[in-house]
Amino acid sequence: MAKVGGAQARQAGEAAWLHKEYHAEILICSAIAARLCLNGAKRNEVIRAFIEAKKNNTSFTDEIMTSAGIRQERLYEAIAWELGVGFEERIVSSDILLREDDIPQNLRSIRHVLIAHGGGRTLLYIAPTIDDLVVLKRSLSQTPALAERLRVCPPAMLAQMMRLRQERELVKIAQEMTPPHFSAATVLNGWQGFVLAETVCFLLGFLMFRPLETAVVLHVGLTLVFFCCVTMRLLASSVARAPRLPNAGSVLPRDMPIYTILVPLYQEAEIIPQLLRALSGLQWPASKLDIKLVCEADDAGTIAAIEGYVLPSCFELIRVPAAGPRTKPKALNYALQFARGEFIVVYDAEDRPHPDQLLEAWNTFRVGNGKLACLQAPLLISNFHSDWLTRMFAFEYAALFRGLLPWMARMNLVIPLGGTSNHLRRECLEAVGGWDCHNVTEDADLGFRLARFGYSVGVISRGTWEDAPRCYTDWKKQRTRWLKGWMQTSLVHLRNPWRTCRELGPGRFAMSVLYMLGLILSALVYPLMMVTIVLIVTTALTGPASFWSFYLLCVDAVNIVLAYLSYYVLGLKTLSRDERRAGRYFCWIPVYWLLMSFAAWRAVWQLFQAPHLWEKTPHHPSGAFALPRSSQPPKLSQIRTGNLGHFSAGWKHPA
Repeated sequence: MAKVGGAQARQAGEAAWLHKEYHAEILICSAIAARLCLNGAKRNEVIRAFIEAKKNNTSFTDEIMTSAGIRQERLYEAIAWELGVGFEERIVSSDILLREDDIPQNLRSIRHVLIAHGGGRTLLYIAPTIDDLVVLKRSLSQTPALAERLRVCPPAMLAQMMRLRQERELVKIAQEMTPPHFSAATVLNGWQGFVLAETVCFLLGFLMFRPLETAVVLHVGLTLVFFCCVTMRLLASSVARAPRLPNAGSVLPRDMPIYTILVPLYQEAEIIPQLLRALSGLQWPASKLDIKLVCEADDAGTIAAIEGYVLPSCFELIRVPAAGPRTKPKALNYALQFARGEFIVVYDAEDRPHPDQLLEAWNTFRVGNGKLACLQAPLLISNFHSDWLTRMFAFEYAALFRGLLPWMARMNLVIPLGGTSNHLRRECLEAVGGWDCHNVTEDADLGFRLARFGYSVGVISRGTWEDAPRCYTDWKKQRTRWLKGWMQTSLVHLRNPWRTCRELGPGRFAMSVLYMLGLILSALVYPLMMVTIVLIVTTALTGPASFWSFYLLCVDAVNIVLAYLSYYVLGLKTLSRDERRAGRYFCWIPVYWLLMSFAAWRAVWQLFQAPHLWEKTPHHPSGAFALPRSSQPPKLSQIRTGNLGHFSAGWKHPA
């Protein structure tokens, strides 16, 4: 009985302490709110922030910076006034001290940085959260002299100083996040180089002494690989269907987690207004969004374009230090270290995601198990009507993202992710080593690595609009990079094929090898098959054809026809009505595949000459979504759950 009584007394004591702490927190928030109103904040917006905080299970300070549009500087100025300490909007000194001895023990958990000023004076700059304020008030009442050494500053300024203090370490972590045996930093390891050299020598030798037999064996082998790709498309097309949206599901705002959005940017000043408009349309509480606009530190144009807007606190500009390799995955790894979200999604500068995409992804994660590490949203092409190249690009994307990938997810196969709209469970992403900063298709590599670690990848229905490259030169560079990256990914995961087979299982391993190598080899040998058909037909017309010539002609003809048909049927079944009406597709497939073959051979050359060269795809504002350069993004008060009128009218699902 004594033990029971003691436990009840402890529980009662804890409840009383929590009530006291909560009461103190309410008093502090009320004082800050009153100060903000005195400084010009609208009373109804401040009241709304309290209501939103209760609804979203967030803090008053989080909501006041997003819902009411109060800038960080004004809020933290009010916090400094309430604490009775100085406020500095900018930290002018860069002499950052690493020692923690001068910081009181009970303040070390607060976001802080210790700065040395002239005359041997050190100041502790802090950006307290609402939970820190009660501790701070108590500490200052017990030690009034502490106020002279404290300075409150905005969290963005403090974060910038903390990154400056640890810049080298942060860059090194970004560069080395992926384990070496999973990295494409080395193109070929020792045994791969040996096998490749020996294979080339043997083939040349056999072609010299047994040319006909060698050509036939090679032809049959490559034909089988080509046919495997055809079979996969036929299987996928058997269950493919036109796009339609299921219910995104519903969830209480208070149950929603913090969602981090990473947007890597480089030389994208022109498209910033469109990007901000698109991100502002996402149906998610702004106080639970963590949007990182990730720029290279020396990309002055893009940084200036972003800083030209007064953005809510959920947006943060991340400057990536100039250090090699200067690639998208390295920038993502760098920004990942500052992400606050439990879930992460990657968007490109030109992306216009469906407003409900985060909601559908979160609900899919909720009903899935902890091994569901990633969800791929479909990518939709908005300028498919422009010309034959953009139409074929849209056709290809429809076949891939609405046909092939959903089938692969249903069959639990390895899914090479698309480069954007990947929704990731953060703990899984960090467990596999983030993005490989040396792989030019870090997305495809990540899909393989997740599978090897035992995680699964799924798909969702709400997509992201993009624009296809509008000229052949841009398309060629983009496709070369993709094919080179798939070659890198194949080489990385075949460094130890027995280990990869053991981790994936024999069936998944065989299918993944057939898919990746089939994709690459099909693009490489396609023109050779066409040339073979032409030569055999020409020979047959000018003289008697041999058995082998007739055999190869039949095999190649059947393969080519089936390849065209399987590709066409898969794409056609997944096109929307608008896309089907855009024009003819089938007649352009041979030309489009020839262009892909040229890009594939260009990728082979680059793989050995410039393996880590990143040929960036230029982005331009989309005609349907672009804003005038002088226009501003939506008002801050519009960035709130359910208030999507300013954006959703411009977002149209394929119909």
